[in-house]
Amino acid sequence: MALLDLQNEAVKQLSSYSDNLITATETVIKELRGSRKEDTDELFGLVIQGINWEIEIFNNCEDLINKKEKLIDKSKMAQAVTRLGKVLQEKDDIKIAACLEVDFLPFVRNMKKAAE
Repeated sequence: MALLDLQNEAVKQLSSYSDNLITATETVIKELRGSRKEDTDELFGLVIQGINWEIEIFNNCEDLINKKEKLIDKSKMAQAVTRLGKVLQEKDDIKIAACLEVDFLPFVRNMKKAAE
């Protein structure tokens, strides 16, 4: 199997995966903003795993994802990851929710767009 075939396969898997990740991210944002539940931390962990997986796909398929138009800016993504690291250290749910909403939801939506 050629590299391009593997990249196409990975990007195809993004579409339905991104739908689920968008829903989970929106849910965790709401919970972090005041309606925290018993499993909010667990859901947050899963959302971060999902975002990491999509970043990994992007890193390995950037040429394919940004082929028609620049959907993802790699430097902005790096800044977003750094910002998330900082707000996680502060343990401030509101700042974490804002970071997810401003930095990562658009990324996941653009990854979905790339998959389609």
